[in-house]
Amino acid sequence: MSTTSQPEFDCAFAVHQSGDLPTAIQMYRRMLEDFPSYADALHLLGVALHQQGDHVAAVEHIRRALVFCPDNATVVCNLATALQAQGQTAAACAEFERGLAIAPASAELHFNHGNCLKRVGRLAEAITAYERALQLRPVYPQTLNNLGNALVEQGRLEDAVRCFRKALEQQPTFADAHHNLANTLVRQERHRETQPHFAAAAVHAPQRPEFLQSYFLSLSYDADVDADQRFELHRLWGHQIAARCGITAAHANSPVAERPLRVGYVSADFREHAVADFVEPLLKAHDRERFYVTCYANVPRPDERTARLRGIADRWRSILELSDVEAAEVIRRDEIDILIDLSGHTAGNRLGVFALRAAPVQVTGFGYGWTTGLPCMDYRLTDEVADPQGQPHRHTEELARVPHGMFCFQPPEPAPPVSDLPAARRGAITFGGFHRHVKYNRRILSLWAEILRRVPSSQLLLKDRAFRHRHVVDQCLELCRASGICAERVACVAGSESRFEHLAAYGDVDIALDTWPYGGSTTTCEALWMGVPVVTLTGDGYVGRMSASLLTQVGLPKFVASSAEEYIGCAVQLAGDVDALQQLRGQLRNTMAASALCDGPGYARRLEHCYREMWRRWCAGAENVRRAS
Repeated sequence: MSTTSQPEFDCAFAVHQSGDLPTAIQMYRRMLEDFPSYADALHLLGVALHQQGDHVAAVEHIRRALVFCPDNATVVCNLATALQAQGQTAAACAEFERGLAIAPASAELHFNHGNCLKRVGRLAEAITAYERALQLRPVYPQTLNNLGNALVEQGRLEDAVRCFRKALEQQPTFADAHHNLANTLVRQERHRETQPHFAAAAVHAPQRPEFLQSYFLSLSYDADVDADQRFELHRLWGHQIAARCGITAAHANSPVAERPLRVGYVSADFREHAVADFVEPLLKAHDRERFYVTCYANVPRPDERTARLRGIADRWRSILELSDVEAAEVIRRDEIDILIDLSGHTAGNRLGVFALRAAPVQVTGFGYGWTTGLPCMDYRLTDEVADPQGQPHRHTEELARVPHGMFCFQPPEPAPPVSDLPAARRGAITFGGFHRHVKYNRRILSLWAEILRRVPSSQLLLKDRAFRHRHVVDQCLELCRASGICAERVACVAGSESRFEHLAAYGDVDIALDTWPYGGSTTTCEALWMGVPVVTLTGDGYVGRMSASLLTQVGLPKFVASSAEEYIGCAVQLAGDVDALQQLRGQLRNTMAASALCDGPGYARRLEHCYREMWRRWCAGAENVRRAS
């Protein structure tokens, strides 16, 4: 290397450190034209390309650098990091091991090696690598955080909690550690302890909306949550994001009340997902002479359901790679009149698009049980059962109550035939709960314990994919024991990934018990379709009343309880008449198929009427503005 290249290199390195990657890359490339074997320039060009997302080119240049400095552990580590980003995890692990042979006392190498091992599922080795990194560098909050995550995967929740807390002692503003600690505490049913950490994660990383979404979701599972506090958090978030988005231009949509309307649906769940079960029949049944339907998909991994939904929509646009500003501009150019959010604060949402007022009328519904908090979200879809009249006003949107229920369910195809009543062949009742295990808490399980006590020889069958992990089963059984349910009367099964086999598992259930305060929706519909009656206890607001709404639509309000004793009594009474239970099982699928819950065209007409009323109101407002000007 000629010494005349050093000033050039120093200048390029300074630009690189300033964050101007394109300029730094150009400078490194110019330097390499004159000095093609300049190892430092090759290495840092690779690093800059990696930082810019071009991992293939990064690997190529860092490998070339290693030809000239094969024993440089830092260069080896960066090669391994680029390989890992490229998806070549096994090759990355080998490079980290090569680097450790050169520099066995490098805490950073042990840390990165641990990350690589964890990604390929070698948890025990990953934990060892993290622990070695901490021996070499005790103050290393990132390692403590990642070690905590690995321990969670092993089911060592208390050890994980200690790691996250120690990371926060070292770096109190570490948002990831706050978030991971809170999620781990949720799994331990320690809801009250979670709230300061979820809040801290959101404050310290406002650019990470998933942190706030985890916080909101955790509040749904907390049986003791302050509903007013939950609403205030949503409202504050909505005003903050609206303030960041600023003022948007007026819409040019024609304010003609009775013309055909352009309706847009925005979702990350246009795929094999519970939301799709309720959206697909609506998309199929929309009156195409009066409504033109566009789906704005934020789907990272499309599947067969995605392809089917795409074929139903009049127009399909992927907004996955678009920023909120870009997506909002696309929607404006499409002249969408009414834009419907199907996600709320769940994963993959695009509430930022709605905060930009992408359409004249904006509506939320289906995917989330609480308010969005956005001042510019005009309506929230619901019904008289899910949100009865006279309830406390904990929503920033106006409630649009769909007559006869806000849900329309598409029965799964194919589905197994309804089986005979298990109790008839076993001589004992089996109660079932096929919910996510995070919905279980001591309050609802104590009610289940009393039901089991009053129904001799009865059993409880719990099903969740997470039960494939032994530590999740152990945690659930311990919660059952603490709630008064003997482990001998509980079975936890994971089942298969096949929906057909999942539904077939209802062949072992006589009566389904709904959770509280966060009830079921798809789980309730699936149970009913398989001939299994569902007993529910109404809770606070929409998420606690979804099953009540569904049962009412099917014509089974007698299974909706308004008190704990009524809930217990309903389940016990059902279990006490096996003949009646067998008769109900044989009729339930036909009853459901003929009900409002499965009437796609009828539901579409009712919802379209709601949309039309929303549009008329907007047109009236636009006309008033025109006259005033």
